[in-house]
Amino acid sequence: MTFRVLFRGLVVYAVLFVCAILGGRAAARLRPPSEPTFIASRWKDGKLLGRTVTRSADGAPLDELGGTLVFEHVTGEAWLPTFSHDAASVAILTAREGVRVDLDGKTAYVTPDELLARQAYDKGVTIDSIGLTLGTDFPVVVAIAAEHLGKNPIDVQEHATMHRIRTERIVPGRLPERPLDAASFDDADAERFVLGAARYLARGVGDNGRFRYLVDAPTNRDLSGYDWPRHAGATYFLAQAAEYAKRAGAPDAADLGSAALRAANLLRGAALARCGSHQCIGDGDPLDIGSIALTTIAFAEIVSSDLDKSFEPLVRSLASTILWLQRPDGEFMHQVHRDGSAIDVQLPYFSGESALALARANALTNDASYLDGARRSVAYLIGPAWHFFGDRYYFAEEHWTCQAASELQDRAGNAAAIDFCLRWQDFNRGVQLHAGDSELDCDGALGVGPIVTPRYTPVASRCEAGIATLDAAIKTHTNAAEISALRDQIRRSLALLARQQFHGQLEHLMADPEAVRGAMPGSEVDWQLRIDYAQHAGSTMLRWLALPRSTKVGP
Repeated sequence: MTFRVLFRGLVVYAVLFVCAILGGRAAARLRPPSEPTFIASRWKDGKLLGRTVTRSADGAPLDELGGTLVFEHVTGEAWLPTFSHDAASVAILTAREGVRVDLDGKTAYVTPDELLARQAYDKGVTIDSIGLTLGTDFPVVVAIAAEHLGKNPIDVQEHATMHRIRTERIVPGRLPERPLDAASFDDADAERFVLGAARYLARGVGDNGRFRYLVDAPTNRDLSGYDWPRHAGATYFLAQAAEYAKRAGAPDAADLGSAALRAANLLRGAALARCGSHQCIGDGDPLDIGSIALTTIAFAEIVSSDLDKSFEPLVRSLASTILWLQRPDGEFMHQVHRDGSAIDVQLPYFSGESALALARANALTNDASYLDGARRSVAYLIGPAWHFFGDRYYFAEEHWTCQAASELQDRAGNAAAIDFCLRWQDFNRGVQLHAGDSELDCDGALGVGPIVTPRYTPVASRCEAGIATLDAAIKTHTNAAEISALRDQIRRSLALLARQQFHGQLEHLMADPEAVRGAMPGSEVDWQLRIDYAQHAGSTMLRWLALPRSTKVGP
């Protein structure tokens, strides 16, 4: 990334930030509608059947249409900030906000439920240089409003008056869910999450071993794309979950194990490749060490959980490939051509994944060379890899690094590594959101600005590493206050993940709610379901369940 590209991205973000601040000030002066306003909608199979506006949430308007009745109570109205970027118009809206549109004496409402069903939030502008997608797709807002008003979208865009509205959803006859926060979250919630996520992934493993990789939840459509590291990660979690389900006496434990083996057999079949004299994973050229590392972790789990012992030779073979790609300083070369020529380039996540893979291979085989490779990798990752002025206050994504450091605690402990991971978790605590920081469900999330919807996969992966760090830190007698702060941080993130997993809420917006039950969305507004979303959160919950009770609740 050039400085010019980064600077341009930051300028765009700064402009949007200002818009959000102005919008926030307007939101602070939200005025109630002139009369009580309840938008009554009938939904069926994720489609809006009809709508009317009423004065209360009583009765059963539009009963003749059938479907599910949902009221969206308008609690306030304010100015609608918009922003243009590269010929795209962006509306600054959050997940609780919609738009009131007035044109030619008529009023239409574009509600949050409609925007969720159309997946229009966080689709305004993508700033590739800093990896952010911001704002609501304004043309979608205009198109929905034009449908309701029976007008041309151009007339709506050019002549309508628009205001942001904030709403509260009411579903008649549906009891509110049990409040779930850091204090009330318990092992039953974690187990429900694990089994739900595993069942979702298992349903999506075809006879050929491929996952439903990316699914649009509102329509239950498969979207394009595939990724071998994420396939391997999802296979790893399914193997973990199958073992847990067996111990818990779940009736479908065998089905989960069967799905894990179908996915694993694809890895040792079509995905297994030669890279010179070594074995690698992938179907392109060059191949990457991340696919090799996560496949090693998955196969080690399959062997150690007694799903299939025949995968052990491949654990040894792939771990040896990882060692072959390790430099003398402990870092890894992350790509390799099929002819066996390595490429000394480093990509995000892969070094930590490789360290954990070697640690797991050592635990399975007792091969000392794998232990030494993992130890040298962790030493490099917490030292020379981030050796610069201010390195104690800046971190990359270290979730694999810290899992590896914890894994090695009893075999090749590194006090500096645990200190590094504690400092990283303290850094995460500094950006962790609390209830009331916004109108979103944000307690336990990680915040990067007032107009960016928190993503859940970073929450899950950093929480998984936090649990590993908590376990290791207690064994090394870390400061009690630090342990308590880390435990509270973890519990708030776990509760957030449990609240947001699809388990029946908002099913009126989905064509097939049962098909996506147990899945984990990318965020409160991103319902494109990728397999690693469920995997990271599910593995996090399993790591929590494996802790002793005294570690979870403290003295």
